[in-house]
Amino acid sequence: MKKLALHFGGIFSLVAISLINFSFSQEIKLFEENQFFNIGSKNSIVISIPYGVKDIVEREIKRELKDWDGKYDSDKGEFFTIQASTKAMGGKPFDAYAKIIVEADNSMKVAFAIDLGGAFLSSREHVLQYKAMSEMIKDFAKKASLACIDGELDVENKVLSGLEKDLRSLEKDKEKLAEDIEDYKKKILEAERKTETNIKEQDKNKDSIKKQVEKLFEVEKRKKSLK
Repeated sequence: MKKLALHFGGIFSLVAISLINFSFSQEIKLFEENQFFNIGSKNSIVISIPYGVKDIVEREIKRELKDWDGKYDSDKGEFFTIQASTKAMGGKPFDAYAKIIVEADNSMKVAFAIDLGGAFLSSREHVLQYKAMSEMIKDFAKKASLACIDGELDVENKVLSGLEKDLRSLEKDKEKLAEDIEDYKKKILEAERKTETNIKEQDKNKDSIKKQVEKLFEVEKRKKSLK
């Protein structure tokens, strides 16, 4: 059973990876718009997170911003890193702000506002930097989506493990019940044999009682014959 489950698990993983790769090309969408942060309304890069799970996406944002080598912190549902610097952005310092957006249909997006020092990153004014940051954010979205899917797989694998454990328990119970049935069959056969013996012994006993009654009757006759 375990080998079979692992076999199907391997097939499922290959199919899942294929579907995930296809889904990313179809579902991860990046666009530019103003978003309101604690620091005000700022031009932002917004990206969709397929299959997003809030606590996992929060963890991945924290990990991503810390990788940008700035001073990381979070406050009031927002995440930021101050004086960050990455090779892709030319090594110049910038501040980054991020927040999760959960839509009415429970789909999830993350908005990033990048302060280059006096101006926030925009596709019109900072073409090369916008392109570089967009690629970084796309990579983040893929990693975050994969982490969410992995989290879901962990949950489903635990459910599967529980079901397999229940099945093993039921199989053991069935084996024990089969053993009990065999024991009961032996006991029934033994009881039937003893019943037959008992019936024969009863017949013998009844015959002996009959003979004994006859003897008593004869003795009583002799007693009555004396005068």
